[in-house]
Parts: sequence; structure tokens; C-alpha cells
Amino acid sequence: MTTTAPDLAERFRTDGFVFPVNALTHAEAEQALAECQTYLRAVSAVGGALARYAAFPKIHLVASWADRIVHHPAILDAVASLLGPDLLVWSTNLFIRPAYSGSSLAWHQDAVYLGLDGYQQHAARVWVALTDTTIANGTMRYARGSHLHGALPHRFGGSGLEDIMRGEEIAVDIDEAAAVDVLLDAGQCSVHHLAMAHASGPNQTDTGRFNFAIDYITPRVSPTAGEDSALLVRGTDTGAFLPERRPESDFDQAALNDFYSAVTRRQKRINQTVQNRNAGKGPDTPRDPS
Repeated sequence: MTTTAPDLAERFRTDGFVFPVNALTHAEAEQALAECQTYLRAVSAVGGALARYAAFPKIHLVASWADRIVHHPAILDAVASLLGPDLLVWSTNLFIRPAYSGSSLAWHQDAVYLGLDGYQQHAARVWVALTDTTIANGTMRYARGSHLHGALPHRFGGSGLEDIMRGEEIAVDIDEAAAVDVLLDAGQCSVHHLAMAHASGPNQTDTGRFNFAIDYITPRVSPTAGEDSALLVRGTDTGAFLPERRPESDFDQAALNDFYSAVTRRQKRINQTVQNRNAGKGPDTPRDPS
């Protein structure tokens, strides 16, 4: 059954997530997927910073398909029902699980890597399905109510390469029997709290899984340290983030300049956040792999 606006806030407060939320139409999802694949080919051909940051954290600054999704009225209405009328996009991310990929991601929380004050009440991640998401293709799993415990300690699950590639995992037991699989049709989305514990499995199908994630915040969120930027998408902004601009077209020069500045600024700050959190241990780059 599709979740409607009146019950979003209560379910988000108690469970830490809501889905499915109807967002893009099937035709819009098909178009976005095609444009996303074209975008990935283009940035791969260009190389450099565009290719390095193709999947995160500022896709919306250079790609019109991403800009269109972050401004989608159905998504903004759903997020506004949770966070209020003033909304900014802090980050956009692509999460792709290729066909027959054996990769999986351990139970983790996004919040521990992001360096945001006020995220507990004033931020949410929207996970938009550009393809259907199923158990077979490695969709996300949520640990219901885990956001209520705040930021949990994390550790690597082992010393082998496979353990490290799976990322840091929560250093407390997760009740697998109570985990919820995020099953979405293309065009639908889920919304989760940034302290929601989640994981994902391997893709055992012959087609790739494509998801586009958007981190929405309100002006009541601020960076823990250093400068950062965000794009106002609804209401007014009186907050601590430098303003971003929408692209006039794909990869236009002004957009590229803004993109390079924004990702450099963000990467520097997030690297420092992760280093501070790990006290000199673990990776020095953000792990944000839903």
C-alpha cells in the first residue's frame, strides 16, 4: 500500500523510515534512468574531478536530470510533511549495484560521517528508485527504530579485503529478523532518518539496480566545522550554508565552476570529519554507501 502524506510524519518518527512514497511517474523514471546512464558515460569520458565525483555529492549542480528530481513536487511535498516548508538539498548520490555484483554493504549509519549539527530533527534522505528495487537485486534493508538510539559505534567487521570493501559496520548486534526490505517500483522512493541503520545485499539479477539519493536539510542544520554549501529548493534560507545555483544546462561553464568549488569544499570538510571521528584510524574518505 502506498504511503500518503498524513501518516508520513508519525511513521518517520517511530520507525525512522517511510516507503513506498509515489514520486516520479514510470515514464519520468525511465527518462531519468536513460539520462543518468548518458551522464555516467559523459563524465567517464571526461575523467578528472567530474569522473571522480560522478556518484556523489553534487550531481544536481551539473546534471539537469538530477536537478529535475531534487525539485520534483511530489518529493518536496513528502519531505516538507516531515521537515517543514524550508528545504535545501545538501547532497545527491548515485547508488548503483551492477548486474551479478557480489558486493554487499554492512549495517551502518550515514550520520556518523556527515558532520552535520541538527540532523536529528531537521534532515532526511530520500532514496529514489530509477529501477525496481528487490531482494534479488540487493535493495536496502532498514533496522526499524534504530534511529532512536542516535549515532552508534562503528568498526570494521574483519581484516580481509572483502570486509574492508563492505565498509565499517555498526558495532552492536542488529536483529536481522526484524529488518525491513525496501521494495520499490521504479519511480517510487523511500525516506529515512540519517541515523537509520541500514545495509544492502548482492545483486543476483542480470540487470543493474540504480538509485538516486537526496539529502534534504532545513536551515536549522549547520556544518560541524568549516564551510559548506547547499541548494535552496523550497521556502526561504536563513541558515549557515553557502548558496548553490541550479545549472542552466548540462555541464554549462558556470555550473562546472560551482561544482568544482562545492565538491572540493565538501570533500575537505568530510575528510576532516571522518579523520576526527576515527581518531587517526580507518578510511580518510567518506563512506556513504546505501
